[in-house]
Amino acid sequence: MVIFGDYHTHTIYSSGKHNKKHAKGTILENALMAQQKGLKEIAITEHGFSHKLYGLQRKNLAKMREEIEDAKQKTGVNILLGIEANIISSEGDVDLTNEDLKMFDLIIVGFHSFAKAKSTKEYFKFFLPNILGFKRKKDIKRNTLALMKAMDKYPIDIISHPGVNMPMDFLEIANYAKKTNTLLEINGKRIAYTNKDIENIINTKTKVIIDSDAHSPMKVGYCNKGINFAISHNIPNELIANYGKIIDRKVK
Repeated sequence: MVIFGDYHTHTIYSSGKHNKKHAKGTILENALMAQQKGLKEIAITEHGFSHKLYGLQRKNLAKMREEIEDAKQKTGVNILLGIEANIISSEGDVDLTNEDLKMFDLIIVGFHSFAKAKSTKEYFKFFLPNILGFKRKKDIKRNTLALMKAMDKYPIDIISHPGVNMPMDFLEIANYAKKTNTLLEINGKRIAYTNKDIENIINTKTKVIIDSDAHSPMKVGYCNKGINFAISHNIPNELIANYGKIIDRKVK
């Protein structure tokens, strides 16, 4: 299976305001590894602004864009400036403003325990049950509705590591992702799908994407776990968005 693009990679810009080390490597180093592995396209997708420890700083966006253009010239790899934004409420709010949306080529959204909730109420209503690992019917319903609302409100290209620390109804999510042309990620590090979840994804013909979630240049394009998962679960190649081609994006 040939993956043409890796759309979930991190660099030293996932460091937070205190410059805490979370990911290694520069944009150019990620691009050089992509070039070495024959990838046609990658996305740099740092953690969202509300991440308490490793969030991207808005002041770095212009510099990142400059580095991306330089790396594209040096490697021939197309590089997208993306972000792995955070769901911050049960109403599907994400830590992006309308102005932020204009800055990015690709939007990934996921749930992260270390993101800052929209309010204290939302912390106790939405964050804490997921942090504690609750999987009650009301938790699954709340999470499912939150993600569906997020897909309505924002031009989300990819849902990162669906189901990780945020249990949901995958039949409803698969149907809604297909309706909104949103890709469900098979993450190179964390996969929460059950056999039934994959069955629902295949039956609804919802598209998925295989990404590395690389936190160092050496891991860029390293999608073996996702590829093996897709093969072992008989996911048709036509449902894998980055199989044999680069993906279509909502922001052009």
